[in-house]
Amino acid sequence: MNSLDRIVGFISPATQLKRARARAALDIVERSYDGAKTGRRTSGWSTGGNSANSEIAPALTLLRNRSRDLVRNNPYAAKAINSLVSNAIGTGIMPTLSEGQELWQKWATECDADGQLDLYGLQMLIARTVRESGECLVRFRYRLPSDGLSVPMQIQVLEPDYLCDWKFENLAGGGWIQHGIEYDAIGRRVAYWLYKQHPGELAPQLNGLLPYRVDASDVLHIYEKTRPGQSRGVPVLAPAMLKMRDLDDYEEAELVRKGIESCFAAFVTTDNDALTLGDASTESGHRLENLSAGMIQYLKSGESVTFGAPTGVNGYNDYIKTQLHAIAAGAGITYEQLTGDLSQVNYSSIRAGTLEFRRMVEQWQWLTFIPMFCQPLMKAWLDAAVLAGKLKSSDAKVSWTTTRFDWVDPVRDVTGELMEIAAGLKPWSEAVRGRGFDPQANINEIKAEQEAFKKAGIKIQIDTLLALGKAADKATADQTSTDQSATDKSDNAAQGRQHGN
Repeated sequence: MNSLDRIVGFISPATQLKRARARAALDIVERSYDGAKTGRRTSGWSTGGNSANSEIAPALTLLRNRSRDLVRNNPYAAKAINSLVSNAIGTGIMPTLSEGQELWQKWATECDADGQLDLYGLQMLIARTVRESGECLVRFRYRLPSDGLSVPMQIQVLEPDYLCDWKFENLAGGGWIQHGIEYDAIGRRVAYWLYKQHPGELAPQLNGLLPYRVDASDVLHIYEKTRPGQSRGVPVLAPAMLKMRDLDDYEEAELVRKGIESCFAAFVTTDNDALTLGDASTESGHRLENLSAGMIQYLKSGESVTFGAPTGVNGYNDYIKTQLHAIAAGAGITYEQLTGDLSQVNYSSIRAGTLEFRRMVEQWQWLTFIPMFCQPLMKAWLDAAVLAGKLKSSDAKVSWTTTRFDWVDPVRDVTGELMEIAAGLKPWSEAVRGRGFDPQANINEIKAEQEAFKKAGIKIQIDTLLALGKAADKATADQTSTDQSATDKSDNAAQGRQHGN
């Protein structure tokens, strides 16, 4: 408190209190977040406080169409989607049921309403649609017993275009319709308003674009939910779209520039109009000449020829690589997966990058795809099987097995996994499921094979196999040590050059 404040306080304590409060508020503002300050650096930074649905609604159709266009025409976009889908689905996310396993396996081959794919092919299609278009619809189609299905039910995969985006309405009783999704008074989804035909079909039916109501119990809406209250999904390529487009434009501009430069072969300086260097021809009143390979031409005194020399572009490779790193980060994959460029990686670096990517894949599998598709599908199938008299109860226990991940050095990983199992840090069944196998089926197969080997008089030397594994592990460790030593030498040399400069 300064002298002026003391004088003010002596005359008017209330005024002194207001001054103290204002000074405290000013101090808080000065110590606030830099990102919340306004000024020259943030003058063009426009932000909004809209809800997730308010932000997605006007942009969803355009984002979806642009994402599809990029996947069709941009090789990096196509690679990103393929990498995300193949790592998340692989050959299928498979269930193990305590009851009805054989019935499920049979139904999985006949579940496609289009009659073309099995269940795991549909999983791939659904995951691809979610990644590329932002969301996917799956509709249950219940059939008659006379249709001859093991369980009278099939599933139909629909693109999100079937959902009526413009359907907004307030309903009696407190419910409402938003983006074609109907909610009850407490916010539960009760129905979807769908088109009978894709809105972009070349030959639409007369009533194909009139939305109709379908109970939510018959529809699965699969998308990645990133904000509370978010009802629609956006394509995974949304953060990288502009950079992909800019990179396409940049490379096209560079290609055009090179093409223009290559059109200028030679410039002749002479006063003799009859002089020719090659085969002359006339086109549109202009003389054109072509030079042949190995040609030697002598010029007179005062005559000269200058050849066009295309100029190089400094930093072209660095710019391309920087943009591709940003695109890979926006798409949620590693730079090496996006480009196939492994020139700058070693075992440790590629493993570290792969571990983070696989964590994100597992998160999407277990927190998005399995809760939104696999589990609701299994519940509907069990109920349908019970109603059809194929199962006694719908309370079967279900566990899901995701696709296994292959490592760069499987010997090390198997050794580490065996140590975890031996130390009680991981159950054997979890290790088996992590490799994409059903533990009980694995036990049955091993038991059957051992009995078959014993019957045939074949003996497998386990000790020999373990010895081979240890030898391979030692060879891998030696090679990794050699690679690391070479990398360290290279890094030291680079540092020495930098200090020298």
